[in-house]
Amino acid sequence: MTIRVVVADDFPLMRAAVVTALATHPEIEVVGEASDGLEALELVASTQPDVLLLDLSMPRMGGLDALPRLRDEWPEVRVLVMTASEKQESLVEAVGAGAAGYITKRSTDAQLCEAVTTVHSGGAAVSPSLTTGLLRALSGEGVAPIARSGSVLSERERQVLTHVADGLTDDEISRQLHISPRTVQAHLARVRDKTGVRRRSELARWAAENNVL
Repeated sequence: MTIRVVVADDFPLMRAAVVTALATHPEIEVVGEASDGLEALELVASTQPDVLLLDLSMPRMGGLDALPRLRDEWPEVRVLVMTASEKQESLVEAVGAGAAGYITKRSTDAQLCEAVTTVHSGGAAVSPSLTTGLLRALSGEGVAPIARSGSVLSERERQVLTHVADGLTDDEISRQLHISPRTVQAHLARVRDKTGVRRRSELARWAAENNVL
């Protein structure tokens, strides 16, 4: 049995390292590589993989933005998030959006291959260093930062908020994140809704107080 995998990561060297690691497993075959979330969706549609290995932070569309579409349009594809972020709120949001696993980029080749085979077989894979935080979060303890509404900020909303706190304009943020100013404004509107904070200067203070920066 062959496990067909698509790898989505915007850094070519990282993507190549992941592909090389997966090639060491006799049952895993990489059938496509994507540099952002949009390419990942296109590859999933064209190749119908068993597992999508998905980075969270990518240009055009990040992993957290892609997960709802993947869950709705290709529920049979198991998504394994592989990211540098070890923030438990990102983990909780990814799992809530449909990810079957969440591992960090500090994982070894063996851990990566094991995670792929685990999610393919219907199991859940989470990096050991993050398991305790996930269990606490799912039990209602220790998720931070939590917005006033109880909603966790998405990875993209967190990025926009960080740039706002740094004093960047919407146009400057759009260039930094490779998204349109209109998309920046949409993310910022959701941040304001979740936090209940309207002014940019007050958003910066909220971000600092809630450990977003």
